[in-house]
Amino acid sequence: MRRAKKIKINHHSEFDLDLAPLLAVMVKLVPVLLVSSAFVQMMVIETELPQVVSEAIQKQDQDKTPTIIALEVDGKDGFNIVVTEKGQDKVENVPMKDGAYDLPALHQKLVAVKKAHPEIFKLELNPDSKVPYKEIVKIMDEVRQAHDPSVKFPVFDTKQGKNVDTPYMFPEIVFSNMMEG
Repeated sequence: MRRAKKIKINHHSEFDLDLAPLLAVMVKLVPVLLVSSAFVQMMVIETELPQVVSEAIQKQDQDKTPTIIALEVDGKDGFNIVVTEKGQDKVENVPMKDGAYDLPALHQKLVAVKKAHPEIFKLELNPDSKVPYKEIVKIMDEVRQAHDPSVKFPVFDTKQGKNVDTPYMFPEIVFSNMMEG
């Protein structure tokens, strides 16, 4: 029978730790992480709103069963205004006109929606990926406030204890599909 050879381990020996491969990976990984982090940015556009509207937005955020108003923008069909109230969806369509978005018709429909729901100041915008950026900006301009100065929406002011009129329709716009694809 062969005898197993006993391996001698010297516990007092020293060795050189080679960190060069690890440093090479880190040197290549850090710029990639920095560049990719620039693509995931959340932007908040601050607008100055009257105190009454700001308080109404905060009150709306605290509501546990809020009415949700969403605007879906499709490159082919135009707009779908979806009002979700008490779990029920009500959809209104604003079709495209001559191959372009019908922004005046959208504005008129949103004025009607705002008159029906004066306590709602938030709108969820869900544009299709094919909608150009300049069109999204135009849509946001149509949504924020009424163009006609005679059109006002009532907001209850808690300090004065009465309704105050404001031209703002949906100043808080949230992109609901921001983190998709």
